Amino acid sequence: MVLLILLPAVFSWAFMAWGSVRKALLAVYLPCLLLLPGYYIIRVPHLPAITFADAAILPIVFALLLTEMRFWRPQWMDLFVFVYCFSVILSQGMGLEMANGDWTNLLSPELTFSHRFGTNIKDSGMMAFGRMMEMIMPYMVGKLLVERAGRDGHLIRRPMVARISILLAVVGFISIVDFLKGGSTWQAVGAKVFPGQFVDWPPQMRWGFGRIAGPYGHAILAGMIFLMGIIYCLWLRNVDLEWGQRRLFASLPLNVRNVVLFGLVLGLIMTQSRGPWLGLLLALGFALLTRVMSVGKATLTFLTLLAIFSTVFYYVGQKYTAMEMDQAATEDQRSAVYRRELLTAYAPIVAQRKAFGWGLINYPAAPGQHSIDNEYLLLAVTQGFFGLGLFLAIAAGTGLRLLRFVAMPLSHEDRLLVFAHLAVLIGLLTTLATVYMGEQVEPMYFFITGWVSGMIPRPVQGGEIGLPGFRRGHGFRRVIA
Repeated sequence: MVLLILLPAVFSWAFMAWGSVRKALLAVYLPCLLLLPGYYIIRVPHLPAITFADAAILPIVFALLLTEMRFWRPQWMDLFVFVYCFSVILSQGMGLEMANGDWTNLLSPELTFSHRFGTNIKDSGMMAFGRMMEMIMPYMVGKLLVERAGRDGHLIRRPMVARISILLAVVGFISIVDFLKGGSTWQAVGAKVFPGQFVDWPPQMRWGFGRIAGPYGHAILAGMIFLMGIIYCLWLRNVDLEWGQRRLFASLPLNVRNVVLFGLVLGLIMTQSRGPWLGLLLALGFALLTRVMSVGKATLTFLTLLAIFSTVFYYVGQKYTAMEMDQAATEDQRSAVYRRELLTAYAPIVAQRKAFGWGLINYPAAPGQHSIDNEYLLLAVTQGFFGLGLFLAIAAGTGLRLLRFVAMPLSHEDRLLVFAHLAVLIGLLTTLATVYMGEQVEPMYFFITGWVSGMIPRPVQGGEIGLPGFRRGHGFRRVIA
């Protein structure tokens, strides 16, 4: 049954043979990424574990390399993503040698043929290949396909966002059972299809209900996926007023666009994850500020309010978590204490290997703190400040590119898309302070990064005003209506 995981590769080839690479993206890769779990895998000899989404994207990228690379325009972001992907070789493969100075003897027989060094290099090579499928390939697809018209002369951004929104709404509605009863529908089905594969994602309960995780492993990761879906769905609703107007049932006043949005919001609520909730509030808060002031002022105001909020939150949080783990009264308080103690527990570990970290599998776990629920801290531990700096450079570069677009005379649709991207970036970077970037969140993040890198500013259409934060008095207000 494990061979089923390779079927998406066959479907991708079929859609490209009788359609186009963009149809393969919409009809195969996105459904595999958003509907099927990434924790069911197949291991091909001498290759890393392959998931459904990996199997779907490999033929697509192969086709891009043969037919679309002539449209590639080199950017600094390409270098950041490439080096970040392969920085695992430094942290995992040469972490110890870089830390104690053995790298100076890299070509010596004692080091080159040592079992430990050879094992680390082999592991890092496998990890780098796996990260190519999770980072570089989604980045390439996002950069080459979304913002460049296909043979029919049309962009796929609207159909793509519509497909993402519908797929996530389906996940939301299926997960109602998991919310009411607990457990995971995806794991229950997967246990029968892949009985030999152990899944280390135990279902969680909170406030008497199940925390839905969908096919994304953990509730917080699911919350981040739904956060992206909500923001992009709101963008689509406001640039394509005809989308989803068809009624589901002739006798009921329910059309597709409202049912899809309801499914997305319901999904986010059922994750019961405060990190994504906070991320969405901050993202929409920034969008609200752009309604009443220019983007420059809105950004300054947002950062000021964020600094004030963070200061207040820090002092309130310190008081709320000023206790030992066993003294916490509730599960929520224990979770908050755990995250506070993470920083204290891992600070000495980070200090020992500040440059390139301990590697992804070799780092020493602090007692009672085996799960590092903070992507920034996890990067500092596993890849050092080099890896953390690259990740922040990718995020900052994406944000700065979007802010530069804001100052251009963009069309209404493009301007709203820029704000949607900014909102997603704010929401994700906020939530990553409470969870690691794993499962489907990582390829989605790099897909969006590639999408932003491939954006081509389009001229203002007649009657549209391109001033920052202003178009006939609307700005971004329709996106959050």
